[in-house]
Amino acid sequence: MVSRKTLTFRASFEFAEQTRFFAKSANLPLSAYISEAVREKNERQIAARMRFLSRRLGAESARVNREFEAAAETSFAP
Repeated sequence: MVSRKTLTFRASFEFAEQTRFFAKSANLPLSAYISEAVREKNERQIAARMRFLSRRLGAESARVNREFEAAAETSFAP
C-alpha cells in the first residue's frame, strides 16, 4: 500500500478558481489534477538537474583527460 501525505498551501482566489476550472475540464478530481501538475513540474526539475550534473561531469571528465594526456606526454617523451 502506498503511503500518502497531505500537502496544504495557500493560493489566490483566482488561482484556485482557475485550477478548479481546468481540473473539471480535464474530468479530474482537483486533487488528482494538482498531483499531476506537481509531478510534471518535479519531472522537469529532475531533468534540469540531470542536465546540469551531466554538463558538470562532462567538463570534469574533459579536464581530467587533458591532465592525463599532458602527464602521459611528459612521461613518455624521449
